[in-house]
Amino acid sequence: MNLVIDANMIIAALIKNGAARQIILSDKFNFMSPDFIFDEIYKHREYIGRKSGLDHKDFDLVMLLLFQQIDIVPFDEYRSSIGPATAIMKDDIKDIPYIACYLGQKCDGIWTNDADFNNKPGIRVIDTATLLNILK
Repeated sequence: MNLVIDANMIIAALIKNGAARQIILSDKFNFMSPDFIFDEIYKHREYIGRKSGLDHKDFDLVMLLLFQQIDIVPFDEYRSSIGPATAIMKDDIKDIPYIACYLGQKCDGIWTNDADFNNKPGIRVIDTATLLNILK
């Protein structure tokens, strides 16, 4: 199953060794994310550190571990989908790259808990519970 992964799922996996980390580290899914994902995560590095108790070194180690399972999609590979993604996500422009990546890579879904993705035409949102059921 090819899935675009939203930053909030990676942040959840960084904060706690729970369901999100288990899903990312499983070999049942092929995760990908647009190339701006690192900016998005590092913008919240201090918050993640406070919530998780990870110091900078451990944060970097967990990031390395997680991103061994996530393919980074360069902008050139989803650039042509920016227009359609903008039309779909006109209410939440910060999420346009995720939709463009989803459309450009022809993925099976987007794994997110962000309600802004729900009920968008042509977009399949996959939640954590669904992925955990697949792992069983």
